[in-house]
Amino acid sequence: MFNLRRLLAILILISIVALTTVIYRHLQQKNPEELLNMLPEDIDLALEDLHYTQNEEGQRRWTLEADKAEYQRDSNLAKLETVRLQFYKTEQFGDISLQADHGQLAQDTRQVDVWGNVILKTGRGDQLFTERLHYDDKIRRLSTEAPIRFLSSQLELTGSGLQIDIDQGRMLVKEKVWMMLYPAGMEKE
Repeated sequence: MFNLRRLLAILILISIVALTTVIYRHLQQKNPEELLNMLPEDIDLALEDLHYTQNEEGQRRWTLEADKAEYQRDSNLAKLETVRLQFYKTEQFGDISLQADHGQLAQDTRQVDVWGNVILKTGRGDQLFTERLHYDDKIRRLSTEAPIRFLSSQLELTGSGLQIDIDQGRMLVKEKVWMMLYPAGMEKE
């Protein structure tokens, strides 16, 4: 019985020390005002793991995800890091997924610019590679003036300047076009 009292006293003492340590460390953390002052002046809101879905008539049109977002209220822009963009129910292409290192969302006009290792993949298995791409939600068009490389099971295409009309399923390459067609059943080398 004497050992039980001693054991309880030791456990209570350890609990008090642990609680005191936790409270002390919590009080050492910076208050919210100090944390806000650490943000750059032009950033009004900083987020991690952003998920934004654009709906129209109750249907998802596209979803934007980013590992990091910094919103600037004055310009109504969100700067994005590690961007993923998914377009739903496109006619010819099927669902389209896009990824890029960086991006920017203009929330008021719903225009998205992405750059850095841009890769676009369609539901049909087509792939597009470029360094910069712009999406205009009003006309549902992807575009760039940068060089592009497009791969599908039937062709390989390179060029500069691109417009993709998502609803019409049309793609226009503006200049420096080079294309290799693969006959059906022939393997690409």
